[in-house]
Amino acid sequence: MSFTARRLAAAILAVSLLIQTHIAENGYAASAAKIVFSSTRDGNSEIYVMDSDGSRHVRLTDDPAIDSDPAWSPDGRRIAFVSRRNGGVDHIYVMDSDGRNLTQLTQDSNNSEPAWSPDGVRIAFTRSEAGKQVWVMDADGGNQRRLTHAGQNSHPAWSPDGRRIAIASSRLGGGIVVMDENGNDRERLTRGAWSQGNPSWSPDGQWIAHDFWQKGATHQISVVRTDGSGLTKRLTGNPPHKRYPAWSPDGDTIAYIQEDPNRKTTIHLMTADGKHIEQLSEEHDGNDTAPDWFDPEAWSVSPAANFATTWGEIKR
Repeated sequence: MSFTARRLAAAILAVSLLIQTHIAENGYAASAAKIVFSSTRDGNSEIYVMDSDGSRHVRLTDDPAIDSDPAWSPDGRRIAFVSRRNGGVDHIYVMDSDGRNLTQLTQDSNNSEPAWSPDGVRIAFTRSEAGKQVWVMDADGGNQRRLTHAGQNSHPAWSPDGRRIAIASSRLGGGIVVMDENGNDRERLTRGAWSQGNPSWSPDGQWIAHDFWQKGATHQISVVRTDGSGLTKRLTGNPPHKRYPAWSPDGDTIAYIQEDPNRKTTIHLMTADGKHIEQLSEEHDGNDTAPDWFDPEAWSVSPAANFATTWGEIKR
């Protein structure tokens, strides 16, 4: 075996051991991608997790206050979410992926929509304080700073390389806007002001899925190229309402919520081209919303997370 081949074999073994340790610590089967979401199925909004095939629903929070907006950390160890358990106002919390070790990150009120940076070091979020603006903080809640300062801005979503953040903005004519990680160099990708929101990047960084208001009809889901070309593709177009798209880590499918005739919402799956729709969460008296993915086979092992690194890519 050549020196290069030995080094490659050693690297593969090291990464394999790292992934196995990560899975053992978190209790996930290697093939079990997860979706975290909020639901009112038990009478109050709580955080739940299920396998990506819709099986094994597990409730993670249990508090009389409203818990919502869950977001996986890139390594799957933690979940950020929003809760009103402190004074009845929205704060961002983080907990282990099994619901333990709860920590409050924000002290100023009215925070929502947490989004982890790909390296797990920072969390972007929306603060409603004389209008909605996008902020960022360290993953422990420190170093909070404001990224947007004019208009209405919300729904932050990091690009896979961690260099840009997509937001829904009323500025620049409104729609989906991308900016750098410091809030500068803004570029509008779509038009539509508050009729568009909830952006989600494809894992390759080439597309952003988002929901939009189809005038006189319903909320639907579309994708737009991130290269500034303005190319868009509508994935859904018929009633009922469809919102909160969330791209799977492998880029093949998109989770979203769909409203039934009784205005109850459940989580569904479609392929990245909008076909083969499948319902994941069962019918019940409450609402399921805000899905977010974690796949132990696709989590990044790059310390800076400047590029996507997966076990599949290393094995190939």
